[in-house]
Amino acid sequence: MRTYSLIVIITYFFVSSCTTSKILTSFLPPSEITELKLLEPHSYISKITKGNRGEIDDSLCVVSSQLIIKASGSFMGRIPLTGNILLSDTETNKTLEKEFESLLLTAEGLKDLSHLQITPVLDKVLEANETRFGLVIVASGFTRVKGNYGKEIVKGAALGLLTLGMYYQTPVKANSIIYAMIVDSENNNVAFFRKSTLQDSEPLDEAILIRQFRKIFTGYFPEIK
Repeated sequence: MRTYSLIVIITYFFVSSCTTSKILTSFLPPSEITELKLLEPHSYISKITKGNRGEIDDSLCVVSSQLIIKASGSFMGRIPLTGNILLSDTETNKTLEKEFESLLLTAEGLKDLSHLQITPVLDKVLEANETRFGLVIVASGFTRVKGNYGKEIVKGAALGLLTLGMYYQTPVKANSIIYAMIVDSENNNVAFFRKSTLQDSEPLDEAILIRQFRKIFTGYFPEIK
């Protein structure tokens, strides 16, 4: 099991239910984005087997990344996606993963993206693939093994009885978070950032991912409604 410096630390109680952050841009008109390539997604999916504590599961992360590629492909024609950039170089991928994390953390704290520069390796990868715009997708979330959720509901109910109803925790069944950035190698900046969070939604459900993509790009690309 690998250890990650996660872009997000997920708590299993009291996470926001269904939210989509506001659109942040570099004020580049979306009409200028005529060719967009999806960079290899990075996923951090935890599996809860006991209690409410989970661990990152490598196999689930791989499945998540594959589902993101598939889900994004369903928007071709409405989002100017023209292909994917999938790298075989492990070291470059590790560096990109860290750069994505840094950019996402920075973007979340900004009011606009006019001064958020893209990172060096990301810039080189885009230029090497002769593309101006790249789509960066990072997923995080958690799921539970069969039977775990029911047990935690019972524990919460028992706690409520013991405290005469003054304290009661309802566990979150699952959680799916999608971060999306469009990066611009010509202007060397981030052109778009938005995040979608869905509570009680399975992060490995393709229909959920499609719903999140739609929410993320609604209000930016006019073809998405």
